[in-house]
This record gives sequence, C-alpha cells and structure tokens, in this order.
Amino acid sequence: MGGQHTFPTHYAILIGINAYPERPLKSCVRDVQKIKECLKSKLPSVDIQTLTASSGDTPLDHPGSWPTCRNVTSALEMVTSRAQPGDFIYIHYSGHGTRLDPCHELSNQSTGDLALNLLHEDSSRVMPLPGPRLAGLLKSMVDKALVVTLVLDCCFSASVYRNGDPNVRYLSCGRFGSLTYPSIPEHDLADRDTRSTSRDASMRDNWLVDPDRYTILAACGPHEKAKGGSEACEKGEPYGALSYFLLKALSDHGLGRRHKDIHRHLCANFWQSCQAQHPVLYGNKDQAFFGRTDPYRNTRSTSIFELDKSLRLLAGLAHGLRVGDRFALSSFSPSSDRDVEENFIAHVTHLWPLTSELELLGTPHSLQTGWIAEPLTCSYLSDFPVRLAPELSHQDEWWAALEERSLSTCIDKEQDAALQVVLRNNKYEILDEYGREIINLPGIPRDQTDISCVCNILEHLARFRMAKDIINEMPRAAFTESFDIQIRANRNVSNPEEKIEVQHGNIVELVMKNTGETALYVYVYNLGPLWQVKGLSYEVIPKRNHDRDLKFRGISSKKIKMTVPPAMSGYGSCEDIIKVFVTSQPTSFDALELPNLDELGKTNDGDRTSRPNSHGSEDWVALNFPIRTVL
Repeated sequence: MGGQHTFPTHYAILIGINAYPERPLKSCVRDVQKIKECLKSKLPSVDIQTLTASSGDTPLDHPGSWPTCRNVTSALEMVTSRAQPGDFIYIHYSGHGTRLDPCHELSNQSTGDLALNLLHEDSSRVMPLPGPRLAGLLKSMVDKALVVTLVLDCCFSASVYRNGDPNVRYLSCGRFGSLTYPSIPEHDLADRDTRSTSRDASMRDNWLVDPDRYTILAACGPHEKAKGGSEACEKGEPYGALSYFLLKALSDHGLGRRHKDIHRHLCANFWQSCQAQHPVLYGNKDQAFFGRTDPYRNTRSTSIFELDKSLRLLAGLAHGLRVGDRFALSSFSPSSDRDVEENFIAHVTHLWPLTSELELLGTPHSLQTGWIAEPLTCSYLSDFPVRLAPELSHQDEWWAALEERSLSTCIDKEQDAALQVVLRNNKYEILDEYGREIINLPGIPRDQTDISCVCNILEHLARFRMAKDIINEMPRAAFTESFDIQIRANRNVSNPEEKIEVQHGNIVELVMKNTGETALYVYVYNLGPLWQVKGLSYEVIPKRNHDRDLKFRGISSKKIKMTVPPAMSGYGSCEDIIKVFVTSQPTSFDALELPNLDELGKTNDGDRTSRPNSHGSEDWVALNFPIRTVL
C-alpha cells in the first residue's frame, strides 16, 4: 500500500571530537567509529550520519560533517523531518562536556546546565550547545512519536576540570569566554507539569530528569569524571569508558535489550573494573536500546559482580533484603538464547547497607560479572501475615499460593494479621489489620477470580507496606547530620513524619540540602492512594563549594504537584507518602516500584542503578513525608 509506514526505520547521529583547540582528546572519534560498525553489523538497514573531528583534520576537509553547532543542530532537525512516527533515533556524543550557569526556570539550579562542547566553523574555538537547546530538539522528536535514545560520554562537572587529567572529558566554560544563550521558546522545552497526568503526585522536572518519551544514558554524575584513554583500552587502543563497555554489551547481546538491563550490566562492569565514575540512566527504562524489545523476565532483577572471589549483589538492607533470600542467576543473554538448565540458585549469606554477598547452591559454576539475579523469595514480606477466613475453600491451595509469594499465613487466632481475606456476598474482600475493608482494590467476584489473582493482590499490598516501612533504625549520626530535607507547602515547613494537608492542584516543594563533605544520592518516590510506588526523581547533590569556575550550591529543590486522582474524587481527599531515600553511594530502588493496583501485571518502569564505591561507607536513610490532598 503506497505511503503506508509499515516497518520502522533506524537513524543514528554519531558525534565524536578529538581535535579541540585546547585539551584535545584521544579516543572520541574511535568511540563513534566502533559504534557505527556495531550498528551496521546488527541492523539490515540504518541511516547513519557521522560528525567527527580527528587530530589533524580541518573543517575544509569535510565541512558538512564537521561537528559544529550548526551541523549538529541541522542533523537533528533533518532526522526529525524525515523520520516517521515509531522510527528509532540513536544519538551518541563522545567529547568534552561542561556546565553553564542556569538560564531557565527548568534549569538545574543546583549544578547548572549541561552543554556539549562542539567546534566553531573555523576550528579555532569551542562553541557549546546548551542543554536546554538540546532538550528542545529532542522534544521535537518525541512530539512526533519517535523513539529516541541519547548517549552522552562526557563530563558534566567542574570538579573534573580541577583534576587536570588530559583523558577527562570536561572543558571549563571559562575556556571559551562569556557565553550568551539564544532565546529558547517555552514550547521548545520540557512541559512544566511532568510526566504522567495519571499520577496524583507528579514532579515538575528539570529538562534532563526522567523524560517520559526518550532515554538518556550519561557517563557520570555532575561531580564525577568521564574517563577515556588507558582506563578503557583494548589491543592498545583507548576508548571512553562508557562507550567501551556499551559497545561490548551491544556487540555481545544485541540492540533489543531494555535500557534498564543494559544499564545494570554496565554498572556491574564499571564496578568490576574499578572505574571512578558511574553511569546514570534517565527516562523510559523499559524502552529497547535501538529497536524492538527482546523478551525478558523479572522487573525486580539486578546484576551481580565479583569481589575478592565472592559473588556480590547490587542490593542490601536498604532494599529490604534479608539473609536467606534466594535468587536465580543467569547470563545477560536474551532469554530466547538461553537454556532452562543455565539458571543457578544462590542465597544471601551476608548483608551490608547497599550490597550483599551471595553463595551458590549446588554444583559450583564460574559465573561472570554482569549476570542477572532474579529474586525467588523475599523474606521481608513474611512480616505481613495473611489471615484466611474459615469459609474459604481449598485452604491448602491458598497456603501454597501465599508461600510461593513469600507471604506467611496466620495459623492461630492470637496472631496479629496484616491482611485478611473474607468472602461476602459471593465476593472476596481484603481487610486491613483492623478489619476495615481496603479501598481502591479491583473487584474480586468469586466466580470470576481464581486464588492466584487474589494472592497477587495480597502480594502487591504487602510490597506496598514493605516500601512504606523500610527504614534505617540505626543510621550513623555523622551521616544524618550531613543533610537537611524538608517539604514546604502553604508557607509552612514540614519535617519527616509530619502530615501535610494541601488543596487539589497545589504545589509542594521538596528542599534537599547537603551540609556534609561528600556527595549525596537522593531518590524520591510517591507511595500513592492507588497502591502505586512510582519514582519521581533521582539526583546527586554534590557538596557545596566555592569554585570560581562552577559553584555547587549544595542544595536542590523539586516541585511536586499534588492532585486527587479521579478514582478518589468520591472520597473528597487522598493520602500520599513522599518517600525519600538518601545514600552515600549510588544504588537502585527500582525493585520497590509498583504500578497502580488496577494495572497489576503490567511491567514496572524505572531504574536508577548505579555503581557503588568499594572504598566508601554504605550509609542510608529513608524518610517519609505523609501528605493529605483535599478537593
């Protein structure tokens, strides 16, 4: 049929710059050349535009592919014009990065805006492409329903500039003088109100944080070094660390892996290789990297790595793990390429705040860093025992189904139950510990619902309670004194556990201050009235400094719009909990996330896994801010 767009087309824009007039780099052009070879080997057809500047090149040699602001902007706009809804767009930047002073309401007021250091037409100086302008170009793509992946193998931090390492991919904004921004229309930037309109608590995001319809994989946080050169080297050829490990993952495992799976794999390899940076992932984590998604399995899986000849897991006490929890271990390859016999069982033998040690059960086997660990049991859920009404038939089936989900059953009448299942008017009802019917549950008619479906709801409710109840009862005093986190609403300031009441549609502001001497990693979640646990924000807050080139203020704020969801309008109000995890090392809490209960069975989104630092302490705190929203 003429003109019908049947098969999606793949477009790639690859940008690599070695030939900076000051502080030239060595590996950026090689990064994108190898990525280009990988894409061409994996796809039957891909439209690739490469913009590079090698040492010794001049704009006269290839003016149309010289990595200038004009050429890069033109390439992005051209692809947007040519591509059709559903087409895949991959953008890879390997070069110097910098941060500029905040220029817009949506700018990151704590660390400044990212800018890509491109070249002037005559190659004599650097011309930055400001982050907000890049965001506007990406927004045009996603507004057209294009599927966009952006990889940034560069630095975002002035602290990197002070290091003085020629392999570090950062240029001070002071090296190219005073900068002026072109005016950026409001409609070209990310929407003011964030991501999902169905969320009763929605974050008003900066342009880079958690875009809904595109995915960003960044080489490092705002205070770290994006390294190249000898730190990632094969056959004597240096690469950018992110580009190197990403290339290996794509070459070995294909382009259809989900972003969250690739990111976990990268983090484990960064940890193994002792890289002094951790990659950061924002956006649609369930989106395939550059194509259709390969079949995969558990959304709560994580990666393993080797340390001192032992197996370690990127999760620990802060994630609700307990000694004895069991995991199925398998390779990173797509499930369609694996045999059933390839799975191995391991259990947790030792716990730290953010990591844990695994011991393989049964036959010894040589496992590799980056293998996947899928949870088989979760002992924490047994803290929420279920009482089954005597009138429920097939009690043995109920017990078996609950045990399969790590839920315990009340045997004697004296034992307190967290959840109760009763049968009334030929419908199952679920009650809380006080015998009150739990609201906002899907209908559970007995003749249309099997035992497994009811137990899935019970597990969901128990996991919600687990996310709410996780707390560090014995945090280090020095760590708790290193930050101050409050919520401001209606000109009042509220501390953790102090209930706030706001009107429907009001904005509350989460203010996070780093008062210590090291960076803080902050993860913000909404525990909502529809029994959802949704990630709102992940941010690194560097310590405050007084650097002449780029100051870190040591403070960040996030605005959250509170609404009563339509399903709760008949009640006149709803209650949320804004949960804030603060850690001393990067980690991931995506395993705690839950969809709305009426979406049970759908894939959870969200993953902010990062590499822990083996040389630092593993500190954490979890804070709850209860909020009541009224119509």
